[in-house]
Amino acid sequence: MRKNNIIIELTPLLDVILLILFFILVQSEGRIDIAYTEAREAFEAELEEFIYNLDEEVVDLRQTAIYFDTLRLGLEEDTSIIMLSLEANEIDRNIRSILIEAQGNTTAIGLSWDQLARDNALLALNTVLADHIQNAGSTVTFIVFRFDSANIFTSDYSLVGQAIHNQRTIHSQVFSAEMDLR
Repeated sequence: MRKNNIIIELTPLLDVILLILFFILVQSEGRIDIAYTEAREAFEAELEEFIYNLDEEVVDLRQTAIYFDTLRLGLEEDTSIIMLSLEANEIDRNIRSILIEAQGNTTAIGLSWDQLARDNALLALNTVLADHIQNAGSTVTFIVFRFDSANIFTSDYSLVGQAIHNQRTIHSQVFSAEMDLR
């Protein structure tokens, strides 16, 4: 038997394969450029729309702020506002106080777990609130109670709520609102 030594030359075939791969890559690059351009144009359009909507929202918020300031100034002329807040020491939550802000004055009343001290704190809170309400005369008084429900004790919340209830019962021109800052 005779062996045929046939040598197949693969160089032309390899050249053809490489040419086909080159054309595929060139076409892919063109498609990628088109996809990139389309994505960029879509992003720019969405960005323009977002900026337009944001500008409209900023204008609306500024108008709302103007209305709020007008309302607040009108209320300050005809009303008295008392701001109550419960503050706790960041290091020791057992050290807490009630802050009363009214007519530019701030009063702090300390709180503790001792029942006699709590009764004294309630009495002091009622006295300070009554003084501010009486100093306001016949104008309407708003008591705004600000607190963070995640960082206050229920007994402290109840103590302040009781004082507000007492003042609303005694004085007919007193209104209250609660604001949870959580």
